Amino acid sequence: MAVITNLVTRFLKCCIYFLMSCFFFHVIFVLYGAPLIELVLETFLFAVILSTFTTVPCLCLLGPNIKAWLRVFSRNGVTSIWENSLQITTISSFIGTWLGAFPIPLDWERPWQVWPISCTLGATFGYVAGLVISPLWIYWNRKQLTYKNN
Repeated sequence: MAVITNLVTRFLKCCIYFLMSCFFFHVIFVLYGAPLIELVLETFLFAVILSTFTTVPCLCLLGPNIKAWLRVFSRNGVTSIWENSLQITTISSFIGTWLGAFPIPLDWERPWQVWPISCTLGATFGYVAGLVISPLWIYWNRKQLTYKNN
């Protein structure tokens, strides 16, 4: 019974962390210039997508352990190939989101320039690029990394 209680508690913590990351990303997007009221649903759904690309893999691999998250995302904090892959895909998702924002202010008047379409595409392409880059990075640096899962 204690095992089930522990699993349920851990699952609920992960759900709360996911929702907190969605709201955090939503606030960050608004602070960076996303419409506050007009496109609130689109902005929040984009926050959910980015949280799915970044927070969910962290929760699946590291669990709701903030100290492990800080260790993995600090400089030289990666100790296994799984953490390395997590770090690469998360960072590439953020970079893709950032690069996806560049076409928004251009006066091309294309349908894909509407908020948050280009950022969503950038995040998706960044995440996929991270999934491609991660095994290559691991292959080239396999001597320094281990296969343990902490």
